[in-house]
Amino acid sequence: MAEDQAWLEQTEAPVLRVYRWDRPTATIGYAQNLSRLKGELPDWPVIRRWTGGGVVFHQGDFTYSLIVPAAHAWADTRPVDSYRMVHGSLAHALTDAGVEGARLAEPADVIDAPFCFVAPAVHDVIAGSVKLAGAGQRRSKIGLLHQGSVQQVKLGATFWHDWAALLATDVHLVKRLPPAIQARAEELDKKRYSLAEWLASRDDRL
Repeated sequence: MAEDQAWLEQTEAPVLRVYRWDRPTATIGYAQNLSRLKGELPDWPVIRRWTGGGVVFHQGDFTYSLIVPAAHAWADTRPVDSYRMVHGSLAHALTDAGVEGARLAEPADVIDAPFCFVAPAVHDVIAGSVKLAGAGQRRSKIGLLHQGSVQQVKLGATFWHDWAALLATDVHLVKRLPPAIQARAEELDKKRYSLAEWLASRDDRL
């Protein structure tokens, strides 16, 4: 979470960041009430995201972030449009990768529940009644942060590069965080994302 925010603060070009979790973990959306979820969450670490959305269980999923600085045109799109554009491209990439039936959810597919992957929202990616991808977004004066998860599918080694090539004309692979982003991420972790008060009530020390 801290690395995503640090990228958004410092990047001059859009970034597609892809990562996995080293242990089963739950993330909750910025506006969710943790106390109301007690008793419904597994005994896993829980982290509050800076973006919206519901509860996401990360256990063998593919997690990604699309980070768009304010100077880029995508940062000015309406939330519903950017969500549709990102997930429409993702559904296309999943279809190209051999996932049958990947499409955007329509109003008739929507389920109202706090747990993300049992509750498709409009423009999530689904196949039949199975939700394959969902996300949360945050907009601010520094740009757009889209944090997503892809589940219930097997993806080949080139999938993320292939999808990046659908999103951009030039793709550059970065395997290590630039030092300035690493330093800012460590500060954000200490002053926001690792704090019990951030998890409980969105309070931080920034």
